Amino acid sequence: MSPGIRRLLRYLIPASIGFLVALGDLGNVDLLFAGTLLLLMGFVVGWWWPRQWWVSGLLMGGILPLVQLWATVTQFPMPYVPDPLQGLLLLIPALLMAGFGAIVHQKTPFTPASLRARLRRARQADYHDYEES
Repeated sequence: MSPGIRRLLRYLIPASIGFLVALGDLGNVDLLFAGTLLLLMGFVVGWWWPRQWWVSGLLMGGILPLVQLWATVTQFPMPYVPDPLQGLLLLIPALLMAGFGAIVHQKTPFTPASLRARLRRARQADYHDYEES
């Protein structure tokens, strides 16, 4: 995969997660659904891209007020009247969990790259003629 596509995916994946959560939130009255999904996915995205955790959190949480604004402007049928502060309040769990995911990624010794290296060393240790062949 080329570096340009990887760079694009770093922004596209959190934005699409936020968009899907926002679309799912349009049919719910409470914020529990969107908040829980943003907590969970914020951690995952923050752990996956720890250097840009704040961008991922802003993208995931920032899409929700935009979708609510779009639904209000286009008079999309919703079971509730959206409050602009609700969407902005959901920035908090997305940012917090993305930051927490980044901290866990930096503090844990079991990142995917280190696990692959440990597995490679274990395979080499099991193969007794590895050095000779």
